[in-house]
Amino acid sequence: MKQLTQDEFNEAMTQASIRPRVKREVRFAQSTSDLSAEQWRETELLGVSDRAGNKGVLLLDSGATLYAAAYELSRGIRSSSGKAQPIICDFCRTWQTGSRSGSVTLMRPVRDSGSVTFLCCADLECSRHVRNLTSAAKTSRSQLREDMSNEERIERLRVRISAIAEQLALAPINL
Repeated sequence: MKQLTQDEFNEAMTQASIRPRVKREVRFAQSTSDLSAEQWRETELLGVSDRAGNKGVLLLDSGATLYAAAYELSRGIRSSSGKAQPIICDFCRTWQTGSRSGSVTLMRPVRDSGSVTFLCCADLECSRHVRNLTSAAKTSRSQLREDMSNEERIERLRVRISAIAEQLALAPINL
């Protein structure tokens, strides 16, 4: 993903069909202050959250196109008995333990057209997981025994982002 400034992020929010309340509450500087230039280049999925970290804007980069969608994040997937459930992330295909699992609900841009919920990594660090840069990624590789290179995982994430953008009918962001 191209490194965004506060002004570019504001422009992206102007172009995206996101409710004004969500736009007001997200904290771009706080969500991105620890990203280096290299980390920006290696990011396909970036959550820009509110203070609580449960709502915000998800920036999705398919490699060629940038999209933005409002989201709500629920951490910890539990069974009906209350036991934490492990999941496989719908974005990056990383196996996550119950405490690191979550579900993200992405809002469609057209008002009253509903939303779509996906199982996800609760930290929304899918870009780092596909590059095998986290302990969760290493654990996942031992659990799933995938025979894929990091480049193939990155490409799979980008293809998945494109499919999600199409499913939600997201408009591309032009910066």
